[in-house]
Amino acid sequence: MIDIGHTIGNYRITAKLGEGGMGVVYLAEHPVIGKKVAMKAIHPELSKNSDVVSRFVTEAKAVNQIGHEHIVDIADFGNTSDGEFYFVMEYLQGESLSDRLRRENRLAAGSALSITAQIADALNASHEQGIIHRDLKPENIFLCVNRGAGRDFVKVLDFGLAKLTLSDQKVSHKTRTGSVMGTPYYMSPEQCEGKIEIDHRADIYSLGVLLFEMLTGKVPFGGDGYGEIIVKHVTMPPPSVRSLNEELPEEIDLILYRALAKDRDQRFQTMAELQAALLDPQRYASSAPVIGIPDDLSGVARAASPMARAEMDARSKIGFGSGLEVDRAAGGIPSTFREGRGEIFERFIPKKKNGMLAFYTGILFLAVAVVVMFTSRGGGNKQQLPAAPVSLHPSAVRINFNSDPDGAVVLRADGKTLGLTPLSIEVPYSDSAVEFQFRKAGFEKKAVYVVPNLPSPLFATLRKIEEPPAPQKTGPEPTSSRRSSSSGGGQPAEKKKKQPPPTTPAATHDDEDGTLEPSYGRP
Repeated sequence: MIDIGHTIGNYRITAKLGEGGMGVVYLAEHPVIGKKVAMKAIHPELSKNSDVVSRFVTEAKAVNQIGHEHIVDIADFGNTSDGEFYFVMEYLQGESLSDRLRRENRLAAGSALSITAQIADALNASHEQGIIHRDLKPENIFLCVNRGAGRDFVKVLDFGLAKLTLSDQKVSHKTRTGSVMGTPYYMSPEQCEGKIEIDHRADIYSLGVLLFEMLTGKVPFGGDGYGEIIVKHVTMPPPSVRSLNEELPEEIDLILYRALAKDRDQRFQTMAELQAALLDPQRYASSAPVIGIPDDLSGVARAASPMARAEMDARSKIGFGSGLEVDRAAGGIPSTFREGRGEIFERFIPKKKNGMLAFYTGILFLAVAVVVMFTSRGGGNKQQLPAAPVSLHPSAVRINFNSDPDGAVVLRADGKTLGLTPLSIEVPYSDSAVEFQFRKAGFEKKAVYVVPNLPSPLFATLRKIEEPPAPQKTGPEPTSSRRSSSSGGGQPAEKKKKQPPPTTPAATHDDEDGTLEPSYGRP
């Protein structure tokens, strides 16, 4: 078993740097030349798990294939006589981006843009090799302190969830359709939907979330659980970064709205495009494509519920809304060294359940005893009471209704008024799509659908009704006057009666054939 004091290859392990759900990272040193390295090893219990080993090999292969200065370097790979896999990577001195944000809350705009541009440079090289990271988050970004003065030198870590897309680089582990992999705070809409076809533009969205957090100290979408956050990524527009940091220029909003577009065809199409925009935001803004940023964003930030790192850390310690049993380690060491906060993953190590087995066995015997005692009374002649049905879901779920602008009336499909936005109420549980309407004077009505089988946000952007222009008054036609004065043998012409201006029928604005608000779970 790999442990402190052992010599693996040419390196002697001297300390333990951290531990995650799938492996351990040690500090090791060459006994002759004194070179320090980091050694990452799979947990012994997982060395026989083909999927874990495949992901471990993927990380080593991906990093070696890219070979970029802003990606952590892996120098060696192997396995021990006991079958434990490991690889040797460069030892970095500095801190993770998550630690920096935890200490400073948010970064200066110049520093945030520089860090993001370096990440984009690294991932552009990765994408050119057909490798998609798929798990960008502050824990996987390391800021080195020994690479020269003047700026933070970035290293991108942890390609364990990387996807190799080139035809000659297929990996043995597969991602099933409908499976959700990544960290919900930073996942792209297509990852949240569990789509199997994830391309490099998912990394562009995740990098946009990272930039948003660096500039504001908050991720754009928060909530009471991972399910709500995932729904917001899929359905809700991001809040303006300037609504949380008024000192930022409008150019950064333009960059972020494009990077965080729900439709990946509307995002930056390459990391090189995004990097160019980050290095010169003003130049980008002068020629940026029109992406339809709403003029009025009141209510968007409140509905999105941007979440600060301190709150994410606090909720992560209790397995925040994931439905998974997660062992959390204290501190904020990068996820290459320790399990990432908020990551959704399969539990590969089965926990010992001897205590729980005894508990459930006792419950079973108690239940059997109660049934025997109940049926023995009256010799079984009395009619047994029917068993009460067991409800597998709640009778109602909470829906948070928000609109842009605020103050819209929310109605059910049957016309019953529920209240004014912002509105948070419980609605009956259903596994089918339910229609709600948003109405506000001077705006077109909007029908939005949601499947109320879990707490969800529901947001509608209302379009203002454009009033038809008033008809212009025209004077008497000179030709008619001349005809009137010259006709009738010199008799004065009769005054022409003024005709009322033609009435224009009121324009109807029915949204039934318009584009509906994105919905969650609509059949």
